[in-house]
Amino acid sequence: MSDMWEEDGDPWTVKSAERVFENDWLALDRHHVIHPGGAEGTYTVVRPRRLAVGVLPIEADGGVHLVGQWRFPLGRYSWEMPEGGADPGEDALSCARRELAEETGLRAGSFRKVLEMDLSNSLTDERAVIFVATELAPGAAEPDATEVLRHRRAPFPEVLERVADGRIRDSLTVAAVLRAHHMAVTGKLPAALAEAMLKPAQGE
Repeated sequence: MSDMWEEDGDPWTVKSAERVFENDWLALDRHHVIHPGGAEGTYTVVRPRRLAVGVLPIEADGGVHLVGQWRFPLGRYSWEMPEGGADPGEDALSCARRELAEETGLRAGSFRKVLEMDLSNSLTDERAVIFVATELAPGAAEPDATEVLRHRRAPFPEVLERVADGRIRDSLTVAAVLRAHHMAVTGKLPAALAEAMLKPAQGE
C-alpha cells in the first residue's frame, strides 16, 4: 500500500537568480528557471525580512481580546488578534510578548505555541508562528506611531462565529481561533478554560 503522505522531490531547475528590489521590510528575488514541464521562465518570490507572529489572548472566562485597525493594502477595516513581525534574530515568543503589550497593554503568564504556518506559499516564503496567551493581567497599551488601534473583548463563541461567517478574515486570526476551538474540544486546553470558551454567549 502506497504512502498517501509521501513527498516528491523538487521538480524545478534554477538557472540563476537576481535580487530586483529590497527595502527594510522585504526583498524581491527573480529566478530564471526551467519549469517542471520543461519550459523556461521566471519565478519572482517575495521575501519578507520578519517572521509573522500572532497571539490570541484568552481570559479565564473565555473572553478574547482583539484589536481593530484600517489595513492600507486592503482598503478596509480589520478586527484581528495582536500581531507583528519578529526581527531577524529575535525569537517568536519575545515578539509575541512585545506585540501583546504594545497593542493591548496585556501581560500573559502563559504562552502556548499552537501553530506554524506558510503564508501565500505560491508568492512568498513568509512564515508565521501563532501563540495562545492566558493568565492575563491588564496594563497600558503603547501602539506604534503608525497604528491607530481599537481594543475590544468579546466572548469566544462570538469571535468564532465572526470567523465562520467571514466578518473576521485576517488569516492568522482565523487560523488561531479555529485552532483554539479545536484545542478546546479535544482536551488540549485546561478543562476550566475550555468550558468557559465553549459556553454559549448570553442571549443565544
